[in-house]
Amino acid sequence: ALLAAGHVTVVGSGQSGAEVFLDLLRHRPAGREHLHWIGRTAAFAPMEYSKLGLEHFTPDHTRYFHALAEPVRDRLVAAQWQLHKAVDAGTLAAIHDELYRRTLDGGWPDAVLTPGVQVRTAGRLGTGQVELHLEHLDQGSRTRLATDAVVLATGYRMRPLDGLLAGLDPHLRRDSAGRPLIDDEFRLVLDPAVSGRVHVQNAELHTHGVGAPDLGLAAWRSATILNSLTGKEQYPLPARTAFTTFGLHPQRRSPGDGTAHRARTATGAPPRSTY
Repeated sequence: ALLAAGHVTVVGSGQSGAEVFLDLLRHRPAGREHLHWIGRTAAFAPMEYSKLGLEHFTPDHTRYFHALAEPVRDRLVAAQWQLHKAVDAGTLAAIHDELYRRTLDGGWPDAVLTPGVQVRTAGRLGTGQVELHLEHLDQGSRTRLATDAVVLATGYRMRPLDGLLAGLDPHLRRDSAGRPLIDDEFRLVLDPAVSGRVHVQNAELHTHGVGAPDLGLAAWRSATILNSLTGKEQYPLPARTAFTTFGLHPQRRSPGDGTAHRARTATGAPPRSTY
């Protein structure tokens, strides 16, 4: 159905949006592509995929991030989008090559790529087209775009835990934004009078950073939780996981994270790529 549509708009400037746009582009005739690709980010940017860049997805960085002040953590989460919300450089190169080939005979592809644009509203035009109301975030300008099909490659939204944790609500400690506090063992911070414990995974982006939803860290998170529950090192964990030293004073490891001393030497297993 998408290939048969007269005009297609892809919304979202991450990896999924890039792959959808590239696939559509390859299936459209030169000069009659009739494609739009828009996203809210300031650029169709490459993902930070260098080996040192990937060290932001290590326990070392998680411990560093968790020890920062709340305003600093919030600023970093927003600033580090290119670590996980951008596009693989190879995909961007393939898109550029495909567009470039279509100019070799003197023509120009009918494909509009515009970053820094958000969709304010959308509605039907009659029984066929969709009308998107667009706003450019830097220019402050607005326009409307009529299209035959829309692909929403806009990622996911974190769901609040309030409904799930309603019974614990009176006992939950929260930060200034009303989010649950989560300690370095992935445990909800509760009133001291509560004897039980609740551990979470993929609910701690605001306290543990960009590695929170990363599957490459799932085994380490699980081992940390199990070590905490048993009170001993059931699963030995390395003292160092990154060559980068985050901060002037490396963070102490929690009891659930193995040993309680400050890691001083680059011992243990070498860092592994999380992808």
